[in-house]
Amino acid sequence: MIKLQSTVSDGGIYYCEIGDTLDSIANRFSTSKQIIIKDNCLSGEIKEGDCLYIKRYSRVYTVKVGDTPESVAGVLGVTVEKLYEINGINYIYPFMQVVCE
Repeated sequence: MIKLQSTVSDGGIYYCEIGDTLDSIANRFSTSKQIIIKDNCLSGEIKEGDCLYIKRYSRVYTVKVGDTPESVAGVLGVTVEKLYEINGINYIYPFMQVVCE
């Protein structure tokens, strides 16, 4: 059972359960691991009972082999700088998930 308590219209609070990983939570809520880390100022692993803020994004894109920052930003309709800012990153790599508001 997913425990998501809405706190704002575009996000919510999630309480980690046994077996949760940042990747599984990101997939469950259509976001990225990098965003969860950034939004929650995480530096390590999560554990049962941890409280995470989950922001909902309208678009999630999985980087493909051969994609460039410019091509991904173009698909999402943002600048490379905005893509990096939103996702809390400074580079992309294949199979990484990035989001856009």
